[in-house]
Amino acid sequence: MTATFLTFDYDVRAFPFQAVLASRVFRVGRLDQLHQTWRHQTGKAELVYADNLKLRALMQKMPAGSPFYALYHRWIAAFIAPKYGGKVSYSAHPKMRVHLAGTGSVSDFHCDADVTGRDDQINCFLPFTDVHGTCTIWSERAYGSGVYEPLNLRYGQALIWDGGRLKHGSVANTTNLTRVSCDFRFSMQRPERAHSPWRDVLAARPQLSPALL
Repeated sequence: MTATFLTFDYDVRAFPFQAVLASRVFRVGRLDQLHQTWRHQTGKAELVYADNLKLRALMQKMPAGSPFYALYHRWIAAFIAPKYGGKVSYSAHPKMRVHLAGTGSVSDFHCDADVTGRDDQINCFLPFTDVHGTCTIWSERAYGSGVYEPLNLRYGQALIWDGGRLKHGSVANTTNLTRVSCDFRFSMQRPERAHSPWRDVLAARPQLSPALL
């Protein structure tokens, strides 16, 4: 991993995202087998994009005071803010993701900054299942290369990276595992106090030409 891609571990016993989502949102034994439960509940032999949206909506509907959000904000305070001078501005409601086994892409390839207009933001990818191969995000490793690789992580890891300017998206999930994850963007409020290498995530970006500014 280069400074543009920084992975770190956390204790899932102290931050049991998976258990909270499995028991309180989806009511399943295993998040990565959510597709099996959903097939049984719907009677559908083949799952499609709309099934991902229906299940993602269950996560998006969680109230701000839910156990998940209590964990999320505590996790930010424990693992993101200290790396960036103790204070960050971040998404209060991250983007929730469900990518069921056997379904097509759930995200077109894009650069976040082209959508948000924000070049100061850093991305964090936080999966609640093991993610690898076709059941994870695919990203360029070099700016503008058009060559994509999977962002492989296990549950209990998070990735900080430059999703603002590195093109990324998803491919058809041909594995037998469902991805449940979230991702969010944040910006430094005290950049002079940020720690290296974390403060360097955006440092390798090519400079935009004056015509594009």
